[in-house]
Amino acid sequence: MTRFAETLQDYLNQVLPAMYRRGYHLRLAKGGPDYPHLPEQSLLVHVLNGVFGLVRLLDWLEEVRIPLPGLDEAMLRRVLALYTVHDVHKLGDFERLGPSEFSIPRTRLAEEWEALGLGSFAAPVDEHLLRAANVSKLSRHQGDLLLAGPGAGRDWLLVRIADAVASSTCAREAASSLGGYIKLLAPEVATGWRLYWHELRDVRGVLTNLIHAAVAEEVRPLGFYPLLFFPTGTLYVGPKEQRGFHRSAFLDALADRVLRCAVPPEDLQKSAAEDGLRPYPRCDFQPYVYTFARIELLLGIILEETQRKKPDPKEVLKDIAKIENKIEKKKDAPKGLVGNFEHRFQVSRGESKGFNERWSLVRRYLLYLDAILRTLAPTLDRIGWYESTFELPPNVTSALREDLRLFEIGGVGKHVIVPAYHFLKGSTFAARRAEATDVPEVLQRLHERVLAHLPHGELEAGRRTVVEQLGFGPDLREYLGEHLVLSWTPDARPAHDPLRHYAVPKRKGHSKRLCSLCNRTSEHVQELRTDVLGDFGQVFSNRVLPSRKAERNRPWCPVCHLEFMLRRRAGLSLPAGASYRIYLYVLPTYSFTPEHAAVLGRLLHPLQLVTSLPVRDYGEASPGIPRLWLERRALDPDWMDRVVQVLEREADRIARGGPFGDRLLTTGAFTQPNYLLVPWERSVREGQRDDARIPTRTEAWAKATFAAAVIAALTGSRVYVTERPFLPLSDPDALKPTVTLDSPPPVVAKLLGNEQDPKLRPQTESISLFGREAGGRSGLERALDLCAALWQVTCDVRRAGGPPTKDKHVAERLGVLVTEPLAGARFYKEYARLNDGASPPPPLARACEVLLDHLGGEEMDLVSRIAEKTLEIRLPYREFGRGKFHNREFGRGKFHSYELVFREAMSAIREGLTQIPELRRLALTGGEPSLESLTELKLCAVGRVQKAMERRRAQRSRDVIQPWGGDLNAKVSELIDLIVDEVFLREAGGSISRFVQRENKLADGVYCYIDRVLGQKWEEYGRSKSERQAQAGVEV
Repeated sequence: MTRFAETLQDYLNQVLPAMYRRGYHLRLAKGGPDYPHLPEQSLLVHVLNGVFGLVRLLDWLEEVRIPLPGLDEAMLRRVLALYTVHDVHKLGDFERLGPSEFSIPRTRLAEEWEALGLGSFAAPVDEHLLRAANVSKLSRHQGDLLLAGPGAGRDWLLVRIADAVASSTCAREAASSLGGYIKLLAPEVATGWRLYWHELRDVRGVLTNLIHAAVAEEVRPLGFYPLLFFPTGTLYVGPKEQRGFHRSAFLDALADRVLRCAVPPEDLQKSAAEDGLRPYPRCDFQPYVYTFARIELLLGIILEETQRKKPDPKEVLKDIAKIENKIEKKKDAPKGLVGNFEHRFQVSRGESKGFNERWSLVRRYLLYLDAILRTLAPTLDRIGWYESTFELPPNVTSALREDLRLFEIGGVGKHVIVPAYHFLKGSTFAARRAEATDVPEVLQRLHERVLAHLPHGELEAGRRTVVEQLGFGPDLREYLGEHLVLSWTPDARPAHDPLRHYAVPKRKGHSKRLCSLCNRTSEHVQELRTDVLGDFGQVFSNRVLPSRKAERNRPWCPVCHLEFMLRRRAGLSLPAGASYRIYLYVLPTYSFTPEHAAVLGRLLHPLQLVTSLPVRDYGEASPGIPRLWLERRALDPDWMDRVVQVLEREADRIARGGPFGDRLLTTGAFTQPNYLLVPWERSVREGQRDDARIPTRTEAWAKATFAAAVIAALTGSRVYVTERPFLPLSDPDALKPTVTLDSPPPVVAKLLGNEQDPKLRPQTESISLFGREAGGRSGLERALDLCAALWQVTCDVRRAGGPPTKDKHVAERLGVLVTEPLAGARFYKEYARLNDGASPPPPLARACEVLLDHLGGEEMDLVSRIAEKTLEIRLPYREFGRGKFHNREFGRGKFHSYELVFREAMSAIREGLTQIPELRRLALTGGEPSLESLTELKLCAVGRVQKAMERRRAQRSRDVIQPWGGDLNAKVSELIDLIVDEVFLREAGGSISRFVQRENKLADGVYCYIDRVLGQKWEEYGRSKSERQAQAGVEV
């Protein structure tokens, strides 16, 4: 721990919570629609990046023992405090003293200083220095610095360094921005040190982070100290003189280091090899397993897999029958072989059940062993090895040699059924028969006998050959030569001309030099392995000519093979079946440091355990993320803590319940990642037929979009969401918004909320942080609002006590959101219709309110005005029963009661439109109605509605007509004017058909509005009634 660690921790404990309270995490420091050339960065992350980067630079000065004049704890606290308020001019909530954006009143700076608690963190500072910290280095208004007193220049320099660190979008830019500043720190730095960087302009996944980490280790002997970690590279500070460096030798050593790092540690090799096991009937291992696993380890895994298998005494008999059947169909099969199997190979089908059980397990073990021998020792005489190992009779060995080709019809390895039998009948069980020996003991003796007779020399030579055929080493070396840029040596150059391979004419087969995944040209391209990739091997490609059948799997390069091998090893692989995966790339804004990673550690810990983002509630004690958000709609530390608790709860559930279902996961393989890969996946068991468990594309994207918004909110990072296995960009800085979606279903764009802000409307597939700057909610908050509301509606709009809804129903709900501004009211009323008029539970009611707030717009404003007018005319009775009591007492019930005045008004207007000749004619010919006809329409409608209300008053119904008094005719006239002018003329454009179509949607809104405010209206009515009675002298 450095001497600055305690000061940094105090800063995080005291100042970080205050920045959250002040909304720094929801305000832009960089980027947004006003600065579209920059990636978005929140003010909170901007401050933290600068603080962490500055402290890391000071740690390096301590490590190399370069003293910084005046640097002590008090100075560091002062500098960190000054830097924290260095962007007050971006808050914009003050009146400038002059034309410069930095002409901030000193009282405003002092206010922010106290609001963030900096007065208790650092000693008081000069007010001129406080404002000087806000002035850009490019500004000519630097007069405050001259008034700040002695030592201010040193403080100002450290603030500028922190700002440059936080503002650099890549390692190359950071070296340029910081180079001049660090020379001013001390003479020793200026004369003996400089900044370096490396860049890898190709973001893949696990492999890219592994390469970044390997480069940092490889340059450590050069005296390089890593300062900042970017998605594409790392910034270092190192000795100015670098002699004797050879790029070619460095890349060779780097490739070797990467491949060594790709080998799992010894304590994890067994689990990694087990993951590469391809079980029966394949009975072998993925070829990459041979790059790290010893033969003895693989045989141990085979032994355990065989011991777990339940023995089947009929299996060997069925296998012999299948062999005979296939041989019988071969025209060139030797005569007398069929039906003579037992005599020819000296085996018996009449053995006991116990013997056949052991025979089937020994055969299974030998199937795996034969696959290993066939792969690693192709020139080995396997029949001769079986003869010497298991003491086969010579005539049996000869028969096996003659018939080996026939045994391999329909699959290799079937001949091992014969050595398996003779092993059980051999000298190993001379003292005690095999069927009388416990099964584990039988398999253990088999295992020991195999180990004692392994041809180690041939197997090791074969293993090296297999590893060479994979091409990892040479292709990785070429890849690094093409893409890795080192600032202290000449640039990378491609090993081959890619255009030469792109330009060749299309053929029916894939190119033998182009990788179908990353588009690299490579001399080592191979046919991809679907079980490593976790995807289909034969898909549409525009690089080949159309044909009725795809003959072979598409090709991939060894680097892609290595990437997916590492993903599989890290647990980022899907089981076979109808599974779905979407990749979330979590990119820093703009850089990570180890200190920043430590702060994010608790937030990211559940992802390293494998968790999920629950969109449903499982009781009051197990809320889903949508409900957590809708309860408060506040992106603050309390909400973040609750989300982390839910993610930890889900991680524990998954650990106990198995790998299938929704999952979010990342890899903890590297202590300091340059970025994170967090796949969302829905894993489905092979052969699954329940369509509720098989995800649709819209469902998957709706969940991944919500997950991306939550992760961006927790980490302050940028998130890129894609179905492609690799980031389809060489430069992540091209991703400007906080969350970017790569070609989602069109309806998912409705969840982003961009259409509500004119500046964000063109961004149809992204989430911006912008919003607070314009006086509204941030784009990230809007996206969380809409995503949470959508999932709450999808889960809760159903009959209470009935079967739960399916997640795939989200597509139907999204379709309503896209087409109806009053979708929230429709869902609200739908729940009531399904539940005998009951109001929705609070989470669902809140979700509907959120949808109306964000999407209702002018339509909801019109509905509110109409509903208020109806309540002024008639106050519905607010207590309704259920079932028969409901129907007998209140006729058509709650819906009829709440919508009564509105429906009466619409009916009266429709009747007038059909009775007035001019309006009836214009309905057919088009045109604008005259003022006289509209006046007549309104008078007719007012009269009809007023009569209907008078009748209800005469009937002494339990509702209240004219609850607040006044002229009934005037109130009805106001309602009719509103509907005719706003609905019939403005929205429907005078079209009767469009006017009629609007009725039910507006009625949904009226019902929703009245149901939400009716209780409040009755309270107001009770108070006004009491006041009227008191004024009239009546005792209440």
